[in-house]
Amino acid sequence: MGNRSGRKVLLAVRASQLDQRLLISARGLCQRMAAGLDILVLAGSDSLPVAITDFAREMRDAGVICTLTRMPELQRQDIVRYANTHECIVTVMIDSLAGWGADAPLKGDNPWRQLACPLVTVVPAKTKVDPRF
Repeated sequence: MGNRSGRKVLLAVRASQLDQRLLISARGLCQRMAAGLDILVLAGSDSLPVAITDFAREMRDAGVICTLTRMPELQRQDIVRYANTHECIVTVMIDSLAGWGADAPLKGDNPWRQLACPLVTVVPAKTKVDPRF
C-alpha cells in the first residue's frame, strides 16, 4: 500500500470531532491511489487523541508514508494554503463542510474555491442526506 507515486492525501481533522468513518475513508483512499498521507489535527492541547496517533502508526506500519501535525489553530484557508503549496497533495479530505467555515457570505470569501485539487467530505452520521443527491 506504499506511496510509490509521491502523491499524498491531506486529511484535516478536529480532535474534538474525530469520526472513525473519516479515518476508514482516508485509509481506503490512500490504498486506491497508492498515496501517502499528511494529517493536520486541530487540537488545542499538546496531546493528540489516541485514535489519531494509533491510526498514523497503523498507516506507517502498512507502508504508507504518513505525517501527523498538531495545529492549535486550523481554518479552511490554512487547509487550502497547505494543499496548494505542497505539489504532492492530490486531494483533501475533511469530515464535512460544517464548522470549517463553509457558509462564507461572498463567493470570493470561500477559500475552498481556491483549492487546486478535489475536496472529499465524509458526512457525519447525525446529518440527514437527501436521497435525491
